[in-house]
Amino acid sequence: MAYNHQRILSLLTDSLKAEATDILLKVPGRPMFRSGGRLIPTPYPELTPSDTLRAAQELLGLGMKEAPLAQIRELEFSFGVARLGRFRVHLYRQRGSIAIVVHRMALSPPSLQDLHAPELVSRLAWRQPGLVLVTGRRGRLGLIAALTDAYNRGYPGHLVSIEDPMEYLHRDIRASISQRELLVDTDSFHSGLIAARREAPDAVVVHDLPDAQTAELALRLAESGCRVIASISGCRMVEVTRWLTRMFPEYRESEISVRLSDVLSAVVSEKDGLIKILPASESIRGAIRRHMALPLTRAA
Repeated sequence: MAYNHQRILSLLTDSLKAEATDILLKVPGRPMFRSGGRLIPTPYPELTPSDTLRAAQELLGLGMKEAPLAQIRELEFSFGVARLGRFRVHLYRQRGSIAIVVHRMALSPPSLQDLHAPELVSRLAWRQPGLVLVTGRRGRLGLIAALTDAYNRGYPGHLVSIEDPMEYLHRDIRASISQRELLVDTDSFHSGLIAARREAPDAVVVHDLPDAQTAELALRLAESGCRVIASISGCRMVEVTRWLTRMFPEYRESEISVRLSDVLSAVVSEKDGLIKILPASESIRGAIRRHMALPLTRAA
């Protein structure tokens, strides 16, 4: 049976029943579900190159995308289906044929309590204008989502979140949450932050600061009285402020260090499920101005 529209909807429905987080389609082999961290073969027939090509076409249709599949080597997009949820698709080529991973986004974000985060995290993140830097790897996305959820439940403000990828859906509770996904709703973190400045936000969350221009905008937002949470992946907690200042030309590093020390509220890190927070004390601010690694004696 061809992977037509109805077959794709059946596959998505079955993945929901199996509580699968991912669907994997690859030649050769049957479609597989990832559930509970394990890959589970499905009863669907083994896939052929024409099957994955047709499945890719149907998924592009669900995402209202047009793309020349014959020329594509990699492509990522997302879509939603009523009563089934929201999904993110990654198309890629292997052995000359199209392969597909469909990730089902969580319907609700984790809470800070779910992540066993210190109570101080939410208070320092949102109680006053300023900048919070978040470090870590994959687990930091859940932490950022939990911080966004804490704002949504505790503050009647407008929060703009610029995400890559969008892993969790936030429905308005007390706040108005605007989620913008990279390459779907905005071209880059930089352009997303430029637009955010015009959207009258009380708070901004940005999943990455990839360059000096984006970091500059995050600093300006914090300096203007906005609450800003910005993530920097792949660096240690003690190095995060030096990592940020070194994005800039050497002649600007002292200026950026002073500005960063003035607006920083805290550094939060996630590693192997453990969340630590380092409040911006006077000793921390002094270390930033002197371009030193952050002391961890007060990390909670």
